[in-house]
Amino acid sequence: MKPANLKKENILVTYVVLATFVKRDILILEKEFQVTKYHFNTANKFLLPFAFLKQFFYLLFNAFKFKNMIIQSSGYVSFLPVIFAKLFNKKTTIIAIGTDCAKLPEINYGAHIKPILSWFTNFSFKHASLILPVHKSLEKSTYTYLDTKFPKQGIRNFIPNIKTPIVEMVNGYDIQKWQLLDLKRNDNSFLTVSFALDKVGYYRKGIDLIVAMAKQFPTYNFTIVGKVLLPKKCPDNLNLIKNVPQTELLKIYNQHQYYLQLSMFEGFPNALCEAMLCGCIPIGSNVAGIPDIIDDSGYILKNKNKNDLIKLIHNLSKNKITTKKVRNQIMHNFSLERREKEFIKNLKN
Repeated sequence: MKPANLKKENILVTYVVLATFVKRDILILEKEFQVTKYHFNTANKFLLPFAFLKQFFYLLFNAFKFKNMIIQSSGYVSFLPVIFAKLFNKKTTIIAIGTDCAKLPEINYGAHIKPILSWFTNFSFKHASLILPVHKSLEKSTYTYLDTKFPKQGIRNFIPNIKTPIVEMVNGYDIQKWQLLDLKRNDNSFLTVSFALDKVGYYRKGIDLIVAMAKQFPTYNFTIVGKVLLPKKCPDNLNLIKNVPQTELLKIYNQHQYYLQLSMFEGFPNALCEAMLCGCIPIGSNVAGIPDIIDDSGYILKNKNKNDLIKLIHNLSKNKITTKKVRNQIMHNFSLERREKEFIKNLKN
């Protein structure tokens, strides 16, 4: 920590959505820096030119104030910051979160399936000072979960000659906030927390598999928390809970035995880690950071195959994994303290 009499350096944090993980990073940075927040609002795509114009004038009159401009994700949001950073001899740090490192046309997902957005994304990565992907697979990986036209994923596969330093910086979680409670955990209960408001999200988040499993196992209980597009007729054992406060979500995690993270692409899913801290035994897809998060504390679906998932769930009757083991996996590897330490170190270096 800086002595109280020393002035903190000014940095800018730019984001598209003020999500929970963005708020977490801002709180981390505020311990060492004077943080200014900037919202690049693209909620209405037709107003994108206005968002660019507004950001241009903001940076024109303010970019010189900041030692470093930190951008949550690469794309339209990062284009002007990297240009102004070059003009004012400042630094830019891009946190690569997943969609900016993906190209899966089969599910219409990833910045690189759209030529214009792909150009903005690659330009930003190439001209940034530092890239901090939330998992090493976003730097370079081979996708095997689903047959795809573009199995080579990640920044280095899309920009083979990139010179920008790339350093993995995994997400971190508050082990005091997400904890084991003395609540009854329902047997054969399966939970997922997700937002999937359209057809793309429905398949990318693996909701189709969850619906299929609810039909296949009518005596088991399945719960989805969040806003999700579902078929008009769903099995009776599939319960949809709309948005809840995090205090209520803590209880829901602790009442379920298993957590399903069956995404077709996901950089480093936060809800999976929260659920594991609360003792949910994870079942995850073989994509990006999910296998590293779960390790030997849960189960991995190697390929998107309904029959393989049915077999996996049938075999859960032999499960020997404990809630303590699951919690320890996140506590020991993905604590909030680890992210804080690595974040500050990376920026200062």
